[in-house]
Amino acid sequence: MATEPNRQNARAGFQTAVLPTALAGLVAVAIGAAATALAHWQPGRPGSYITLVQQKLVPVDGVAGADAIPLDEADRALRRGNALLAARRPADAVKEFERAVALQPAYALAWVNLGVVSYNLNRAKDATAAFVRGYTLDPYNFLAARNLALLNDIEGRLHEARDFYQQAARLDPKNAEVAKRLKSLKSLDR
Repeated sequence: MATEPNRQNARAGFQTAVLPTALAGLVAVAIGAAATALAHWQPGRPGSYITLVQQKLVPVDGVAGADAIPLDEADRALRRGNALLAARRPADAVKEFERAVALQPAYALAWVNLGVVSYNLNRAKDATAAFVRGYTLDPYNFLAARNLALLNDIEGRLHEARDFYQQAARLDPKNAEVAKRLKSLKSLDR
């Protein structure tokens, strides 16, 4: 029998996407393709590529995290949202992610992050809609697939969860967390 992840532990399990400084211009053209095709990206460690980029940080309402280099407004909103989320200010972060998707409706990373913060604010329906939008815009985005899998898992939609875990596993075959959940959901095939 498949077991559901603990709802409290799952809150910390959703992952946001971080915009690497070196890709700021490229992201506007090909957000998902650029993020997943990075030469320094390490499967199983989403966002690991950001650690390889030196960033100059400036304060955002007293929170470090926004880049000082010129970016388009949607990218700046995403960075402010990430900084606010890291500072445990989800109500402020959601406004920034909403601004990013309003400015750039095809911004898959911003939709994924909006889904994370929406879930953290107990807005499961908004989170689902945001994750679905991010995944629809970029079905090769590991975080979109993985977060949709986790959300469906938490909400008890185990068949849907399994489908998204399978997609996440195709995108990152070495991800131990995804492999573990897929193994526990094997009983659905019986």
